Amino acid sequence: MMTIYKNECKVYMIAQNRLDATDYDNMTSQLKDHIQEHNKVYWYIEMENFEGWTASAYWKGIELKLPNEERLKRVALVGNAKWHEQFTEVLIHFTRAHIKFFGPDEKKLAKEWIEKENN
Repeated sequence: MMTIYKNECKVYMIAQNRLDATDYDNMTSQLKDHIQEHNKVYWYIEMENFEGWTASAYWKGIELKLPNEERLKRVALVGNAKWHEQFTEVLIHFTRAHIKFFGPDEKKLAKEWIEKENN
């Protein structure tokens, strides 16, 4: 399950349990729309009780294409180290954004980092 909310140029996503293709489609649609609407976008992803992706969602992730991806400035990944590498592996090929990992106990720090208005 994926919960998504937006605040100005920031997108906050909470991934819970196992993500499927519907979650992935919703996530990418919301993110693409937000990138189209804002010149700079900051993305917070929190992995809560995260169990990974279904195979169909994983393969969609490998094919991720973001229009105007240069508008994505920072990505904060919050969760267990086990998922850090996999999320980064998918994202690194599709964005030049600064990607930073935070542990589960660093949610506040991650939000502060993502909410800074400079690059």
